[in-house]
Amino acid sequence: MIKTLLLILPMLAFANETATNRIIMDHARMKPLGKIVRTNAQITQLSDQKQKIVSRLPGHVEKYFVTTGQHVKAGDKVVLIESIALSKMSADYVALRQQAKAAREQLATARKLYKKGLTSQNELNQKIIEIEEVLAQQSALASQLDSLGIDAEKLKSATDQFILRAHADGVVGEIFVPLHSNVNAEDPLMSIVNQSAYYAIAYLDLNDAMKVTPKTTGFIRFAGKQYPAHFVQLLPTIDKETQRAKVLFMMMNSPRNILINAFTEMDISLEPYRNALMIKKSALSLFQGEWVVFVEAHKSEKAHGHNKKEEEAKEHEEIPYLPEVVKIIAYYGDDVAIEGLDAGEAYVSAGVYFVKSMLLKSSIGDGD
Repeated sequence: MIKTLLLILPMLAFANETATNRIIMDHARMKPLGKIVRTNAQITQLSDQKQKIVSRLPGHVEKYFVTTGQHVKAGDKVVLIESIALSKMSADYVALRQQAKAAREQLATARKLYKKGLTSQNELNQKIIEIEEVLAQQSALASQLDSLGIDAEKLKSATDQFILRAHADGVVGEIFVPLHSNVNAEDPLMSIVNQSAYYAIAYLDLNDAMKVTPKTTGFIRFAGKQYPAHFVQLLPTIDKETQRAKVLFMMMNSPRNILINAFTEMDISLEPYRNALMIKKSALSLFQGEWVVFVEAHKSEKAHGHNKKEEEAKEHEEIPYLPEVVKIIAYYGDDVAIEGLDAGEAYVSAGVYFVKSMLLKSSIGDGD
């Protein structure tokens, strides 16, 4: 029995120490709070955040290097196209390169003859014009080949294959054309979504929409979490189905795997603003049927009735925290506006469960 107690006591001490280490304190702060409006919002992106990979030449989709949902970086291979048009274009370039070589030789010969007086200035000028025309055609084809990712200088013979690459980092959103399909020039093959920034369109009634200012902020709910958002623009058209105004917000610290066009909820803070005492939502706890926040017992000087705090402190002398009953005014993001604490007062913002457990265990012990 003694051996068992000797084993249990250190474990209990370690558990208490671990719980204490997980308790984090914060301070109640005065923050501006406006009228909180909860509304529907749709996750979206701006048009310049989406890229469409297009064929550029008529051809045949020979291979996809990526699949839907795959992350890609700028320059990564995405599609292999076979094109008869490219075969002709590259063959013409190779032929023009040979013509340019022959034209240079003819021009060199014409200059030697001109110096010896065996040919006229007009004949020499004609050779110059001929080589300039060949070089201009060659340069135009080289530019077109370069736009397809083909280095014309390294081209030794005609080719019918070219590879399309991603223009920027992102995720493959949708593949529009099945493998081994024939496509025309400028046909979109796939979309790639840039995940650097996300936006939300909030739907507000006209009265609330007219109160939106550049200082308006909000919180967007997505997959059980909340993300801050800042006002960008009041869109100029009314939604036809809901007859509500549309307000564009930019999401801050948004997740990388968010779903475009998803509908969710959003809390928006509108003018007029007032200062409200704010604490972390995680600090709230239901204790003996009331919403409370746990504060440090030795720093609490508030009196309830005939010094109720001192009485509670004596009942739980070993517990350094006491519950303080608060009144909830409004929720906003990860914060909550309350009454019942003083500005700057310290409270338990994380580890509330451990404090509550200690108080309950202490109460049970007193009852025994």
